[in-house]
Amino acid sequence: MATVPKIELRGIRARRGDYEVLRGVDLSLAAGETLFVMGGAGAGKSFLVKTAAGISIPDEGEALYEGKSLARLSAREEAAFRKASGFVFQDAALWANQSLFDNLALPVRLHEPRWGKAEVERAVRRAAELVGYDQDLRARPAELSSGERKLIGLARALVLDPELLFMDDPTSVLDEASAERVPEIIEALKSRGRSILVASASSELASRCADSVAVLIGGELAARGAYAEAAAWTEARVRAVTGRLKARASSTPAWAGGLAGAWVSAFAEDTRIAEDLPKADGPDGMSALGDIINDVGEGKDEP
Repeated sequence: MATVPKIELRGIRARRGDYEVLRGVDLSLAAGETLFVMGGAGAGKSFLVKTAAGISIPDEGEALYEGKSLARLSAREEAAFRKASGFVFQDAALWANQSLFDNLALPVRLHEPRWGKAEVERAVRRAAELVGYDQDLRARPAELSSGERKLIGLARALVLDPELLFMDDPTSVLDEASAERVPEIIEALKSRGRSILVASASSELASRCADSVAVLIGGELAARGAYAEAAAWTEARVRAVTGRLKARASSTPAWAGGLAGAWVSAFAEDTRIAEDLPKADGPDGMSALGDIINDVGEGKDEP
């Protein structure tokens, strides 16, 4: 019996005025897979990842989560999907009138409403530490550089240790040291069996992290394959996108024993604690995150 994909896109078409952003794209993400969607500017990769996350709505086709259409999820199922997934926006998409702490705490307060102050603070501090942000969390987003805002956006996506992560150009605007942290974080997630869909034009990042690669050209899926296949592609227009992908010399990741090990231990400890906490019943208020994400993702940074 075939395994149901974690995420599946069927016949996705999307238009912006007279321009067709995506043209009948079919794509799937298996459980535990890290899939990089690569393409040049305007290829449609950001819209594709947002469609997979249920943030953008296509004109045709459907996005499915574990075999169920996102458009037909019940309130309880949508709440479960939102809790299980995190999204890293290209432009961070933080709430301008909220502190960094409150931006990071938003998913916790929505999806774990019974957590006490100590549990919320621990989750927030841990996420900030994981991305390498050690400044004052009482600051507002306007006080940060674009790179710092991006780090906070990444931390927010990780605060609940999601089983499914969507990343839209995760290394853009980051300085060299911060950008180096991103592949470590992705590999730490991979070590925990997480499913990751990344939109990126970075062949360097894909070379370090991708299990498989898909190439979008002009809104169409031009190629899709395992990383070893992608590294060997020779078609000129595809290779112009994948750039410097090359065969890997070893299957042993460079991150082994580093951030991944520390993260596994930290989350394992918190999981044991969380299992003893009372859980909220019902979906009341939980699916509100979908509306919040939609607002912030469209640049509405004020509630």
